[in-house]
Amino acid sequence: MVQMQVPAAIAAQPRRQRTWRSKERPVAGLITLPLLVPFLLFVIVPIGYVIYLSFTRFNGIGDPRWIGIGNYVAAMSDQSWWRAVGNTFILGFGQMLIELPVALFLAILLNRRLRLGGVYRTIYFVPHVISVAVMGVVFYFLLRPLNGVINGLLSPLGLVDPQMDWLGHDWSARLVLIVASAWFGFGVNTVLFLVGLQTIPRELYESAAVEGANAWQQFRFIVLPLLAPVLRVVVMLSIVFSMRAFDIVKTLTGGGPAGATDVMFTNLFNYFFGYDRGVQYGYASALAVIASIIIGILSIVYLLLSRTRNVEKAR
Repeated sequence: MVQMQVPAAIAAQPRRQRTWRSKERPVAGLITLPLLVPFLLFVIVPIGYVIYLSFTRFNGIGDPRWIGIGNYVAAMSDQSWWRAVGNTFILGFGQMLIELPVALFLAILLNRRLRLGGVYRTIYFVPHVISVAVMGVVFYFLLRPLNGVINGLLSPLGLVDPQMDWLGHDWSARLVLIVASAWFGFGVNTVLFLVGLQTIPRELYESAAVEGANAWQQFRFIVLPLLAPVLRVVVMLSIVFSMRAFDIVKTLTGGGPAGATDVMFTNLFNYFFGYDRGVQYGYASALAVIASIIIGILSIVYLLLSRTRNVEKAR
């Protein structure tokens, strides 16, 4: 009888487990449903609708007319669009070349337990929480040709013309956007770098100093290798946010002069809401899809390259 009862108990256990799991699954589904519905309504459905519009000709009046890949074919030969793509890369990588080294340098200084370190961290983080519209107005008053603060400081030294129009020339407008974007974003990267630096044991610095390593050697052989995970995240976020640049360009230059600072999202914005080119929802949707693909490809390439380097170092 004992031999008959043991198999029966063992056979009954999976049934109880299946019964328990089958009861929990509907409850788990009901719990996640409130979060899933907004995601579907405000993320998946709009994305699907934009993709659908990208294959149509639609100006907001009447019904969309299906034209297949016509919008994508037109985008391939649209010089203003590809100029905006090039400007996006120039402004994005120019911003990163300034923003990341400055953020890392400040994080290293703050990691040395300076007096009022918390105050400095707050000051550096303030630009990130300021409204972009306010920041655009501030930079405009700093750089305006007449009675601008920058011209007032540099013109007595003979460095610039007293009425230098920083936003009226191609090179200077790009430079202003790069500096403004770097100023806006370096604070949050400083905080991220600082968090990564604080995870590095100070015993490693002390051991390296005993062995005779100078500050540069400590930075190269201790800080950079151990900070690599945080550095990858920071670079990845910087790539994505710089490629999505819109608000600072729209508020400060509007894409001018003559489209010299036009980026991907200001370009397609003009087709969505602008009247100088006419409202073209279908074509703008195609440009939005292309921009998303460009950002996705760039992000994937960076992740693959960084992963390949990690594998090579592990070997």
